Amino acid sequence: MQIIGLHKNVYKLYAWARTQECLDVYRIKYECQVRQWDDLRTEGVSLSKCAEFVGISRATYYRHKRILKDLAQAIIPPSKAPKRCNKSQWGEAEKQLVLEARRDNETYGKEKIGAILRRDKKQTMSDSTVGRILSFLRKKGLITRSRSAPQKRKRNFSKGHAKGWKYRDYKDIVVGERVQIDHMTATKNGVTCKHFQAWERCSKHIHAQVYSNATARSAKRFLQELVEIAPYKIISIQVDGGSEFMADFETACEQMEIPLIVLPPARPKYNGGVERGNRTFRKARKGNIGP
Repeated sequence: MQIIGLHKNVYKLYAWARTQECLDVYRIKYECQVRQWDDLRTEGVSLSKCAEFVGISRATYYRHKRILKDLAQAIIPPSKAPKRCNKSQWGEAEKQLVLEARRDNETYGKEKIGAILRRDKKQTMSDSTVGRILSFLRKKGLITRSRSAPQKRKRNFSKGHAKGWKYRDYKDIVVGERVQIDHMTATKNGVTCKHFQAWERCSKHIHAQVYSNATARSAKRFLQELVEIAPYKIISIQVDGGSEFMADFETACEQMEIPLIVLPPARPKYNGGVERGNRTFRKARKGNIGP
């Protein structure tokens, strides 16, 4: 004997029990505040004082009281969810374009992909739409989290010298101000090293050096070399929240009286110059120099 389904009375019983459970949830939610209001009014407290003590307005009290009256008759309050939701403004064609651009480079975010699609594919999608498509693809398992995505960590201003980033128009920046410093991992002939680079916005001056590891001590050595050979005076330095720019590096900046500015998380575009320099060095290392 094969049982395809349960008796219909079982489903009716479940529906009734589920309704009672929902009623109990609503009743617990509203009954406490209504009871407190009624007790205060019984003791002669004014309406304004009741609203202050209970934490709800007079109109909310009467609305909750009406809901409790409906619950006594097994009437569940209607849902507050919108009856009509906005539909996605993108389809299969847009999804494929974003997926192809994302698979070309796993470090691309919505701003980069949006710029590529508008430039090469003549698309009019906004960065927000590209971000929604990326979220959809990630939920479907078609792509993974970007390797360049920042980890959830908080910058530790242990030395007290580094300051948070604040917006400033780059038109007012002078030579040597907010010099961008970053590092990347480079591998050549099976040898892995850490490539540090500094980029100055006004003069377009680039200085790079290679070290065996990306520690704060290596970053300090790079800073000392940069100060010696730079054809301009370094007024301030701008870095991301990497650990290599803490400890000894931050202490060196303090000793040299160079302000250290730390970028907020997930904002590599604020260090766009040095990031573009990293791309140029990476292509040169592969023997593929080009735009």
